[in-house]
Amino acid sequence: MFERYGGTLEPEELADYDIPGKKTAIFSEMDAIIANEAIFAEYKIRNYSEFQVFSNPDYGNMNETERKSFSETVSQMRNKLSRSSDSQTLDEWYDSPLIRLQTLTALERTYVGYEPSLRSYIDRDSRPVVVRAAEQILHMRNANLISYDLCRTFSLYAAVVVVFSAVAVILFVAPLLTTDRMQKINLIQYSSATGRRILGIQLAATAVSAFVLSFLLIVAAYAPFLLSGAGDYWNVPILSFTGFDMLLYNITFGQYASILAGMTLALSIGAGCFAFILARFSTNMVTMLIKTVPVGIAVAGIAGLSVNMALSYNNVVFSAIFRGRWDAPEILACAFVAVVGMCAAAVVAMREKRVEVS
Repeated sequence: MFERYGGTLEPEELADYDIPGKKTAIFSEMDAIIANEAIFAEYKIRNYSEFQVFSNPDYGNMNETERKSFSETVSQMRNKLSRSSDSQTLDEWYDSPLIRLQTLTALERTYVGYEPSLRSYIDRDSRPVVVRAAEQILHMRNANLISYDLCRTFSLYAAVVVVFSAVAVILFVAPLLTTDRMQKINLIQYSSATGRRILGIQLAATAVSAFVLSFLLIVAAYAPFLLSGAGDYWNVPILSFTGFDMLLYNITFGQYASILAGMTLALSIGAGCFAFILARFSTNMVTMLIKTVPVGIAVAGIAGLSVNMALSYNNVVFSAIFRGRWDAPEILACAFVAVVGMCAAAVVAMREKRVEVS
């Protein structure tokens, strides 16, 4: 639909797409398959409507063996309707009658049957930000044609990039600073005022290095994803609702990707600053590695909680911690890590000027 109608779906375009007509054609196609397959005749199933009734029985009246046998039978029938085979390609699977029907049903639920669900959120949800987003989506008829799983998939991908970037920064920064301590170079630096300022220069170099390294990793990681087709949605607004997710802000996918890149940079800089602090108090590589492991684990945890499903009502930081009362708390969490890391590292660097050498 995006290729046909662009970024938004107008009422006349929805009528032109004719979801009911397409579903009727698929029902006829599946009825023909059912009429020619023995497994359906064995259970006296003559059309898709009868298959729907057959495939939704009262499982409470079956024992475990009967449930297993029945599930296998239904699975075989579904394979017939999806034309499943060992040689079937992914494109052929998507083009099969059952999968096309499921796609049309999802489109119908998203662009036709969205109002009852949104009104339920407006009337009953306790999260003010979600209620506001539901009102906006209802007002605009849930018309944004963003791919339903694009932001969810991209946010998970970005969370992995955050972890990789933070670990790369830690492994790059910490050994260099620890080497100075191992070789006692810091004691020579303490002999002059200029030398005592070295740690401050190293802190600045750490922040810049973390930014540059993280930026290069973001470009290297994001480019393949965007070039695979996601980049076509760069200027498409993401504010939308499906049966299992709601994106909360009226920004484009390009802005969404940029925000996730900014969160990655913030967490990477924060991780670099914490690695700087731990390296300051490490006199050998083993001690440094032991101390930096918890930092890497913490950053990975924050990435999983904040970057994954960012700006969605399913985000853990947004829903579970802040209860949907703050706008974009997941972004604030990443910024908080960066600010705390930089401030703590700055305090350590300033204390270095007054350290006593015995």
